Amino acid sequence: MYKPRKRGSSEEDEFFGPGGLEQAFGLRRDHEESPETEPSQPEQPNTEVEEYRDLLQRLQADFVNYKRRVERERAEQTKSANRELILKLLPVLDDFARALGTVPEEMADADWVQGMALIERKLRATLEEEGLKRIDAEGRDFDPWEHEAVFCEHSSDHDEGKVKAVFRDGYKLYDRVIRPAQVVVAKGNEPGEPSTS
Repeated sequence: MYKPRKRGSSEEDEFFGPGGLEQAFGLRRDHEESPETEPSQPEQPNTEVEEYRDLLQRLQADFVNYKRRVERERAEQTKSANRELILKLLPVLDDFARALGTVPEEMADADWVQGMALIERKLRATLEEEGLKRIDAEGRDFDPWEHEAVFCEHSSDHDEGKVKAVFRDGYKLYDRVIRPAQVVVAKGNEPGEPSTS
């Protein structure tokens, strides 16, 4: 008859006890390791990887800034090229305005006058599509950034420092003055002349 074997030694208890086989074959570490072994240190972040990541982020930001700068410079070059062409066309626009301004009233309905007016409007509309804008000067305060004073004239109809008349229209291109308006600036009343106010 079979009799169960008695475990006599503590070695056998450790071997056949819970976790004994795993410990014997190295599958599991015993929690009660020898005191010589140091607890594992938490992994330090790899500083070299962090440095490379920072470097790449800086390079990426520099590249984005470079692309923006190149696009801005290209847009400025396009505007500058347009500016030179528009400055050459402004005298033509002035000539149209002078020619149409001297047409007698009885000839205003003539076909050739209407044709000139149509050409002037088309030219002006084309230039406005490119960013050209006429400076509105008459009756406004004199602004040396937008107006060029041809001379000053005493006026009882305008306050001192106001633009009394415009000799030649001024223009802006994308809110930047490319040609100031030539204007007559009102001065105060002459000495001895009564004030109208």
